[in-house]
Amino acid sequence: MFEVVRLTPADTGLILELQEKVCAGLADATVFQPSSPEFISYCLAAGGRCYGVRRGGETVAYRIVYFPQDREFNLARDSALPPGEYPLVAHWDTVAVLPAWRGHRLAALMNTTALADMAVTRYRHLFATSAPANPHGVRTLIAAGFRPVKVVRKFGGRLRFLLYRPNPGGWPPAGPRQARREIPLDATDELSHAFSSGWVGTAVETAGPAGCLTLAREPVPFAVAGHLPAARLSPGNGS
Repeated sequence: MFEVVRLTPADTGLILELQEKVCAGLADATVFQPSSPEFISYCLAAGGRCYGVRRGGETVAYRIVYFPQDREFNLARDSALPPGEYPLVAHWDTVAVLPAWRGHRLAALMNTTALADMAVTRYRHLFATSAPANPHGVRTLIAAGFRPVKVVRKFGGRLRFLLYRPNPGGWPPAGPRQARREIPLDATDELSHAFSSGWVGTAVETAGPAGCLTLAREPVPFAVAGHLPAARLSPGNGS
């Protein structure tokens, strides 16, 4: 039986130990960005919320939600969200599951708890990043209501999808006649062009060695920095 619990400042060492184990078990270390002790301590205090999954007396996974306020690394700076909204942004930050417990939908379990918590806070904009080389991570965020809207470089130049979710309601359901297309996850230049032309990611398919991102014409609540607002584009137009 798995239990989601709220972690406290006393759990800083626990998270550091867990992330070391997670990093050691990764075939591609670039898909995971470790957190510093200072960042973890900040989020465990007033700067965010941290959730853990326990089975018996062992913590086997954790999720960090971070409140960046107006700091320079607020992911909203990669969008056209007005600066006045930055205090209302929360990051879906690090998620990690010990190798032995992958496949049990623990990330989704923590997402459900965290989204319920965030729904009754003042935070109205949820941002996240995920590596295109990590289709499972992208799929899990999409299942939580996030949509890939841009390709960015973070963490020393590593390619990441920028994902966005309005809080608390999420994106409206896609219409059945909405224009759709699929692009391989490793075709990041093509994906970047599609995002800039008004497409957003809605699903990850497993076809092909790297998987494919399904995209649809969905109006973004605000223009992504350097991109045209989706509302200016008529549905069905090519990119």
